[in-house]
Amino acid sequence: MPSEVPDDIWRYIAGFLPVTVLLTLFSVNRTFLEIVRETRYQAISFTAYKSAKPLIKHVKYVHHPIEWDSKLVHSVRAEPWMVLPKEPKSHSWSSSTWKLLHACVSPAHAFEDGAEAQIARRLQKQTRRIADTIKGFTKLHTYHIDWDEGPYHPEFFSTLLDLVIPTIGRGLTSLILKVPLYHMPFLPPLASFLPNLLHLSLTLHTGAHIPMYISQKLEGLVVFLNIVLRNLRTFSLYTTPTSAYLDLGLLFCHLGNGRYLTSFTLCIPFDGGHLPDPTPLRRFLIKHRSTLESLNLGTTRAAAHPVPVAPTAKYWIRDTLKNHPPFPALSHLSLGLRPLRTDLSPLLRCLTGVRSQLRMLKLSERPLEYVELVRILDVLDDPPLLRVLSLRLRWLSPEIVDLMAAGLPALTALDLNFTEVVHQEPSSDASSIVSEDSYGLSHISELTLFCQIMSGKDYANWHLARLAVPESPRRQMKWLNPLERTFVGCVPALRSFAELVIV
Repeated sequence: MPSEVPDDIWRYIAGFLPVTVLLTLFSVNRTFLEIVRETRYQAISFTAYKSAKPLIKHVKYVHHPIEWDSKLVHSVRAEPWMVLPKEPKSHSWSSSTWKLLHACVSPAHAFEDGAEAQIARRLQKQTRRIADTIKGFTKLHTYHIDWDEGPYHPEFFSTLLDLVIPTIGRGLTSLILKVPLYHMPFLPPLASFLPNLLHLSLTLHTGAHIPMYISQKLEGLVVFLNIVLRNLRTFSLYTTPTSAYLDLGLLFCHLGNGRYLTSFTLCIPFDGGHLPDPTPLRRFLIKHRSTLESLNLGTTRAAAHPVPVAPTAKYWIRDTLKNHPPFPALSHLSLGLRPLRTDLSPLLRCLTGVRSQLRMLKLSERPLEYVELVRILDVLDDPPLLRVLSLRLRWLSPEIVDLMAAGLPALTALDLNFTEVVHQEPSSDASSIVSEDSYGLSHISELTLFCQIMSGKDYANWHLARLAVPESPRRQMKWLNPLERTFVGCVPALRSFAELVIV
């Protein structure tokens, strides 16, 4: 064995190690020390001052390149916190006497004024230190400002936006924002400091603000978006279920053209209350259909609306895709099926127009049954480029595996989300519920029979190399290990079997 192992070999080995293990190997050699430093500092977070203080001091006082280099930091996430008055450690006789005399002179405001002044001083000190630290990261390319939707100090967000972005903006390629509605009008001036921004992710939270107030604040956001949209490659937009009066139609109807936009994501509550009329979204997509390579339309839980939402609003994905002109460059498609209900016709028409160019397809949120999967695969008709597929199934059965192996022989990566394993599809009604009563078999027996049936199969022509499935939801029955042995035995091309983590 050579006395000196090349750095590339050590880095290749490090790529297989869990991060928690890797961070303990800094003393192995100089290469591992560099790897550990890169791993530890490439992405850092500021979410509380107590946890941020050690890093701030480290950055301020350590200048040796072996221990610290600001160029290591590539991504920063900052989530402002509430600053509270500092609790006194001890009460001396002199300080107590002074406070008593001050309270006698101004009894109504003595405590309040003192606490507010202390909060103001601490807030200024903490925000200044956080801002100065972030501005010192010269190789920062991802900046993430988050918010928990709770009470906040406006000065904190103003510092993270107005004081930090003008300094680091020119190096940023990715910006992730979730900020209070109050700060939206102050975004447009910041756009000039983001000439190289390629990726923007925006989460809107309007709370219980009335429509007129929301409309006024969104005007600033529209101006900001139209400036940065000129160079954006990816644009992701999310809304929170606690946004009561939000209407995204006001936003989409004023958005201009992103000539380089290749990826668009929209995720809103599935009831469609945030997009009562999908026409502005359709126009936005039609405007960018020639450049879009990736489209993701998804949903979250229903929003809390003060007034009832139109029953048809939940079909916003269906109505957006209905009779939509084809996307000539689209290769990645991800759709939440819950709003489509049982009518898959708009989805099937959309797949017909892009089947020859799709490389990745994800259908989530609503579990598909065997008969629906048959319809989808009939439309896809052995797509020539499709390599990655992600589906949510009502259950896993040998018939479903046969169907995908025969219909998608060139598939290389497959994610399957299901909560049941059965040894055969119901013959009478594909929508019947699998249970012990319907089959007279326990869940364990179903799993055993499934594995026995699958062990006699050989999918020699299936190119599937990676398969991910979730663990059983039942504590008394775990199926990952039996399913791994089964699929490794019947799919010769399979190289990776992993647990699918459901977020």
